[in-house]
Amino acid sequence: MAADGTPWGGGADNLWTKILAHNKELAKQPGGDQGRPDANLYIVGNRGYGKSTMLNRLLYPDKTDVPRSTEGMEYTYARKQVHNDRKDIAHIWELAGSESLCEEVTNSDNLFLGMRQVATAVVCITLDLSKPSEVLDALEFWLNKIKAKVRTTYDKLERRGSKLPDQLKLRAKKVFGAQHEDKDAVTHTGISLVIVATKYDSFKDHDAEVKKIMSRTLRYYAHLNGAALLYLGGLGPQKNVTPKDATEYKALLQNFRALVNNLIFAGPDRKISSKLQIELDHLKPMVIPAGVDKFKDIGRPKGGTGVDAIAEWRAVFHKLFPPTKKENEAEWTFDQQQYAEPLVDSVVQQKNAEVAAYKKQLETAAAERQQALHRQQLAAKQAQARKAAPPPRRPPPK
Repeated sequence: MAADGTPWGGGADNLWTKILAHNKELAKQPGGDQGRPDANLYIVGNRGYGKSTMLNRLLYPDKTDVPRSTEGMEYTYARKQVHNDRKDIAHIWELAGSESLCEEVTNSDNLFLGMRQVATAVVCITLDLSKPSEVLDALEFWLNKIKAKVRTTYDKLERRGSKLPDQLKLRAKKVFGAQHEDKDAVTHTGISLVIVATKYDSFKDHDAEVKKIMSRTLRYYAHLNGAALLYLGGLGPQKNVTPKDATEYKALLQNFRALVNNLIFAGPDRKISSKLQIELDHLKPMVIPAGVDKFKDIGRPKGGTGVDAIAEWRAVFHKLFPPTKKENEAEWTFDQQQYAEPLVDSVVQQKNAEVAAYKKQLETAAAERQQALHRQQLAAKQAQARKAAPPPRRPPPK
């Protein structure tokens, strides 16, 4: 269990909640109008997928330097001037690291899609087109995490008598399109999902069939989950880029910024800017807001029956892009003798001994509790047996 002082601790107030409150006050001074509720943007994805660079270009579109990679969770915020006396604010969380760390953070109540954030949450799932064999597994991992956390948060709200979960789902369905032919076949989570496939510049020269399978698979998963789908490329420093490619990458970034800014500062129910350049051609980088696509336009995999479309798309994708073996996070080793530190090693040995003693103490206490419970159960059974036994028969009088 995490300590209360960590971002995912169980306490109501901690360092992170104080930072949020402080930034909120700074962002909205000097006016007293609180405006719309603060938005919460989560940028998730595996290590090295370009999340930090993408966030840097979202906040500072003209900066092309590559920031350091994120390990764990990092926080920043964005502000937008609404009136002379008010600014709206969006809290931005970037999450990366090992699966165990992602498990701990995504299961937290205070930060990731908790009861305080879910109403204004936007989640960007980042994928890496330069590693096509990892794309689908990463997408499924994060979709499952997000949907599981949303269900948990909705359950907590419903136990409190809140109608917010139903309201959010109805809003999502309305935004998707009340007259859309696929509205009842789509999973409406109630939060805004954006699937962002980065490093298109490393993928654009693949042949047409490869790009077709990639785009149609991503289109299917995005549409099925009510998500937007965008490609991004050329986010970092570029060498030998043609003017045509530079113009294309700039347009992709503008589309991404327009969509995300609309979601976090206007809300998903507000109309997206008409400047958004929608693109569904698999030979070009995808730009597809939620609700624009259709299952009939995406089609089925060759030979597919539609009985289990997810399995069919997964099979086609993995046939073209075989999954890579996951690296063992604890695989690295080093020569402890070569880098021996007597003082440090003695402290480590002492702590290991303390941990072993503590574990033994816990095991002993658990065994004693088990024995006590067993004695109580045995005594209860004996008492019940005595109560149920017939009274002894008296001998007949002589």
